[in-house]
Amino acid sequence: MKLFTVGPVACYPEVLEEMSRQMFSHRSEEYKELHRETVEMLQKFIETENQIFLFPSSGTGFMEASVRNCVEKRMLCCVNGSFGKRFSAVAISNGREVEKIEPSLGEPVTPDMLDDKLLKCPEVEAVSVTHNETSVGLINPLQRIADVVKKHGKLLFVDAVSSMGGTELKVDDWGLDVCFSSSQKCFGVPPGLGVGSVSAEALKRSEVAKNKGWYFDFKLFEKYQGDAGTPMTPSIPQISGLKRILKIIEDLGGKEKYFELYAERNKRIGMGVKKLGLPLFPCKGYESPTVTCINAPSHINGLEVYQKMRERGFELAKGYGTVKDVTFRIGNMGHIELEDIELMLGALREVLA
Repeated sequence: MKLFTVGPVACYPEVLEEMSRQMFSHRSEEYKELHRETVEMLQKFIETENQIFLFPSSGTGFMEASVRNCVEKRMLCCVNGSFGKRFSAVAISNGREVEKIEPSLGEPVTPDMLDDKLLKCPEVEAVSVTHNETSVGLINPLQRIADVVKKHGKLLFVDAVSSMGGTELKVDDWGLDVCFSSSQKCFGVPPGLGVGSVSAEALKRSEVAKNKGWYFDFKLFEKYQGDAGTPMTPSIPQISGLKRILKIIEDLGGKEKYFELYAERNKRIGMGVKKLGLPLFPCKGYESPTVTCINAPSHINGLEVYQKMRERGFELAKGYGTVKDVTFRIGNMGHIELEDIELMLGALREVLA
């Protein structure tokens, strides 16, 4: 089965080879070296001097951690689809009050929209945004959003689960307070590892936070970080795999070359589906670089497209949330060969016919 999913994705063979090695203690010198090197490589990759923590969880663990560590009463959630809604649901389930910005589905959050909302609710302590909303294949203008958030003096939480590794992130330049991702997306590593940067200001908030729990306590992770470790047993195989793919990216010529590969794959998929007469779902100019969300034709719904593509050996992604029946999605994350894209588009042509 050729995977064009939105996570978990096909893993790089070199990553799987690295992960097959025998285990060692997470308190050993071998692990401390692995931990230090992986953190340093990630800091360089997303351009930050902030602490980077390695959570034995999915990215949603970081989502909850940002709320519990940094928000006392109220936050603002930017909602472009199902994962923006998840951030809001996580905050509410943890007893926080939530304000929302919710553009029409397929439309981005604009700086003006955000500026207006923050003027109306200045009491919010933080803003959350899904950088790349996979449910509708849309990417938000993060740098411009960050400028507005910082102008208002708020913390900014960025769900970069499906963007980190596939497009540029400049954590320090853009002022991102918590910016997190997962191993099973653009890095092409199996699931089980959440990674995220945490700013000095976010750590200050964590220091005085009440009832923040133990498992995702930023200050606890900071304490163990000093000895190149984690409070609990980490996902050692996934960390090894992540270090390996970061080294592969360096050997390719750096992250810019890796982003060029994503851009080429995304371009081929986008052009291919347009040639088949299929319009893309999101607003023009805000299409995701890592997943293409496509309007299904009138004679066949999105789920049928997904099922018939599986019969031909290609695992796409079903539509998600409120548009699950009228769309389907094609991911280009992880280990995908360019020739497989052409084979997939050929199979899609057959299905539509």
